[in-house]
Amino acid sequence: MRHPLGVLLASILLAVPAASAAARRCAGTLSGDVTGRFECEVRITTTDGERLVLEIVPRTIIDLVPSYVPGAFDVTGLLKPGTYGLDELGVGKASVAVEGGALYTAAKTSSQRGEVRLELTAVESPKGKSGSWTVHGKYRARLVPAGGGKSGEVVVEASF
Repeated sequence: MRHPLGVLLASILLAVPAASAAARRCAGTLSGDVTGRFECEVRITTTDGERLVLEIVPRTIIDLVPSYVPGAFDVTGLLKPGTYGLDELGVGKASVAVEGGALYTAAKTSSQRGEVRLELTAVESPKGKSGSWTVHGKYRARLVPAGGGKSGEVVVEASF
């Protein structure tokens, strides 16, 4: 006969690897004029009670990169599997600042700069958690220099 405490401990230990795998659900790279790898978190937040913003939030420091935002774009009305570019996404940006003052961006405001491709393969709204989504897919953004007279690019890619 199994001891109830032993069964409880075994179930907790079996759940730990699954929880750890779920926590590491996003990894990405920077390539081009800046290179590096990063761990991240993908989340969808609600702003002003109506707009939904998909954010790729970095969890890793990259040497020689004082600041980077892999991406944050309005996805209101797009929470279903599919491939979306800057034309379909709402307002947002991706940016990478490097030592020496160079800034690379891809953005959608009143105009567009750079390129973004968001491929959602699964979008799930967990039961009992209003406003909380689980998303899986791939992301790629081609960032261009924000200042005039500069050339080059930084490519941000992430899988989640």
